[in-house]
Amino acid sequence: MSRSPQDRYYLWEYETGRTAKIRYRQSGPEESDKPALLFVHGYGGMLEHWNLNIPEFDHDRPVYALDLIGFGGSQKPRTRYRLELFAAQINAFIQYRQLEDVIIIGHSMGGASGLYYAHLNPETVSGLILANPSGLFGDTMDPMAKAFFGLIASPGIGEFMFAAFANQLGVSQSLLPTYYNQKKVDLRLINQFTRPLQDKGAVWSYLSPSRRPSDFTLEHLPRPCRYRNKAFLIWGAEDSALPAQKIIPEFQELLPQAGAYIIPKAAHCIHHDAHEAFNNRLRHILDNEMNV
Repeated sequence: MSRSPQDRYYLWEYETGRTAKIRYRQSGPEESDKPALLFVHGYGGMLEHWNLNIPEFDHDRPVYALDLIGFGGSQKPRTRYRLELFAAQINAFIQYRQLEDVIIIGHSMGGASGLYYAHLNPETVSGLILANPSGLFGDTMDPMAKAFFGLIASPGIGEFMFAAFANQLGVSQSLLPTYYNQKKVDLRLINQFTRPLQDKGAVWSYLSPSRRPSDFTLEHLPRPCRYRNKAFLIWGAEDSALPAQKIIPEFQELLPQAGAYIIPKAAHCIHHDAHEAFNNRLRHILDNEMNV
């Protein structure tokens, strides 16, 4: 078991004749009778955002974390970013690592991507654990926010606003509302989220949700979706953007079998914001609810 897993890379052909370098990390034993865990970060995130979680679970099973294409340390080509693309990436990674038994743990956009993948490939997923997933919004976006996203989508204005916010100050202002424990938004976290914004192509991937919002929703999936195996929702009670009381019922229409757990004193970035409570709940799910 390695407590300091190294970055690994592989080339993924995301379109015919076009490849991107994808970053991931692997920890835990190579061989285990327990399902592998695959951690998938949210919008703007990266695999390091799981650093307070992965070490609690890699002592007896293989654990993987990857950077979605366009984010973190993965390449950021000019392509059409969407949940379908991320689901295809998850599929390619599972095939690349030859994972026959996997539990997907996804946060926010990573949760939506994991669910989309599980819907398309229900037989390949042993469990789905979604932490404050995005993709269903329950009409929670107020008119001001809709106007803001419309502005970003305007040619030229989006690039200007991206340049204005792609710095430590802009990142800190974006992160603070997603945390209940404001002390967690320290300089290390801010730098961690700022660094990928300087990469070539970042403007394209980071602006995609505002330019094509329909590409990042799960609204078109059937209710219930095709994935019928075990599923769980873990929600921060203080998530103002995706409030539990509005969004959990919508996800349970997609996943009627999903158990839901609400953790107090935690906002959108629940796994990092309240990492001990999140880890305890995740361990309870794995050990008692799933018996894996």
